Amino acid sequence: MKRPLLLALAITVTGLLLSLLPTLWHLFTAVPGAGLPPAQGAPWQVALPAPGQSQVLGLRLPGSTLGEARTRWGEDIVVAVLADAGGALSLEAYVERLDAGGVQGRLLLSFEPAAGGLQAWRETLPREPTPSGGWRHKLNDQALQALAPAALVGLGFIPAAQLDAAVLSARFGEPAARVPAGDHQQHWLYPAQGLAIVLDDQGRELLQYVAPADFQRRLAAPLGAR
Repeated sequence: MKRPLLLALAITVTGLLLSLLPTLWHLFTAVPGAGLPPAQGAPWQVALPAPGQSQVLGLRLPGSTLGEARTRWGEDIVVAVLADAGGALSLEAYVERLDAGGVQGRLLLSFEPAAGGLQAWRETLPREPTPSGGWRHKLNDQALQALAPAALVGLGFIPAAQLDAAVLSARFGEPAARVPAGDHQQHWLYPAQGLAIVLDDQGRELLQYVAPADFQRRLAAPLGAR
């Protein structure tokens, strides 16, 4: 029901701005590398420890595993086997609320187990439908232990605050390529960092990270980019 009083509206808007103030302040004032926590930095702090490798948000691509992620986030991380409408399986996880060096957002993780490591669990774990027409199989303790060595292959971060092109350019620099997607989306590609950013004029931005060695196969090729 709409509020008829301007005072109530003003209070609501003021509360929202105050809740976003710490994130916005950090975005515009933080210096990359300054006060970086040892385990986890801001989304734009992408380290390149060796050719073809990266480290971001305290995780290594490649190198980190599902077991390592569960040790870090415990009950805050939700893991599931997903089957899309065509039957393809993937091992995905998310952390609903993550503080990434002072930037709040949602963390998405993709893992790759050994060949054939998901089919058996698909047949034994309970399932629930997904909006896309597939199925979600939530992992039990036995499955979580068995899949702990699964390799981390991709990260996604959705900031809680809207990030415009000016802020992203200031933090990440100019992209190597810009790929339009529809009327209100654009992909910014940073192959050297293994990073692709989805800018959305009508929604939240998505920052996607893979190992730089995997950038062409996992991020660029699906967009038709080189």
